[in-house]
Amino acid sequence: MAVGAFTVSCEKEYEEEITPNSQDQYLQVDLPQLNADRQKSNLPEINENLKDYILGKNAVEPSECAPTEFAAVQDVYLNPLINDLYSLFGQAQYANIFYLYMDLNFYSAYFDTSTDQYFGENGNYTQLVTKRQRELEKFWDMPNEVRINGQHTATLNDREKLADVYEIVGTGITTREQAYAAADQILYFNTFSDQLPDNPFFAIDGFATSANLIVIGDGIVQMLAEAGVEEEIVWTGILAHEWAHQVQFNNYGEWYPNGAADNAPEATRYTELEADFFAAYYMTHKRGATYNWKRVEQFFELFFQIGDCGFANAGHHGTPAQRMEAARLGYELANGTQKQGHILTEQELHDIFVEQIQEVIPAPGTAK
Repeated sequence: MAVGAFTVSCEKEYEEEITPNSQDQYLQVDLPQLNADRQKSNLPEINENLKDYILGKNAVEPSECAPTEFAAVQDVYLNPLINDLYSLFGQAQYANIFYLYMDLNFYSAYFDTSTDQYFGENGNYTQLVTKRQRELEKFWDMPNEVRINGQHTATLNDREKLADVYEIVGTGITTREQAYAAADQILYFNTFSDQLPDNPFFAIDGFATSANLIVIGDGIVQMLAEAGVEEEIVWTGILAHEWAHQVQFNNYGEWYPNGAADNAPEATRYTELEADFFAAYYMTHKRGATYNWKRVEQFFELFFQIGDCGFANAGHHGTPAQRMEAARLGYELANGTQKQGHILTEQELHDIFVEQIQEVIPAPGTAK
């Protein structure tokens, strides 16, 4: 994550809005940190994390690509959160605290191997996600291959789970007692704020890994729903999209022997749009999620909302219009198949996407 860029942009935005307390009024920060080497040394590849491009949304080149309603919803939650952290911890530490909380919840969801996963703040979408998982396993012929973990802000108020993370990636922590001490510091800071830890920004992870893991946070679903997309469709759409990345992982050497493109932004956009294409195919197929035309516009809206305008960003996912177009192509393919019960193979779908990608991504120098 681009901590420096975040810190600069937030200081510029908030320093005039907040009258800082004197330094001795700030909460004293002495938290055990997370060891960067231990964090990254053994982690399988992560294709993307929706969180990273959300946090990097300020780094946008001028263009006709307008922000979506999703961006406005993000600001509703980000502004009070940053103001609160600034007033509690001061200019020198507020961004560090923000990223510490984000990282703690990322690693908690990443390393969680418990079998009692739930989805939605109160588990109200667990049954739906379980149903979709079974459908996706059958649809792509991937039985028992992918694990799905939920991410929740409640984790950041859970002493045992926080201690688990500090035991795995905490700097200088070698005993459970030390891990508990670190967790207790987080719980202590939670008591001073109405934003810690319940702000949905702390549960906006959405990613797939080459170790057959998908993580979906409650927060990103909540914000997309508030941007106008039905919550059930958000869960289904994100899960279908991340599952498509699992399909890509399984075929990466054959499909992208030299990489998906010559540079990181183009490569990411290409694989993201293909994942949108695959997801829409599943969501509207007779043997997939079976969404009918009345619901098509909703998942089009989902893919539109999670587009971005960071053309030079290594995590560029494609513009809102491009993502909607990729989803439309997937829908039309599923809807127009004469044999509705037939499922195209992964290779067949990939070949069709390669042929039709020029309809989604314009040639250099042209507008789309």
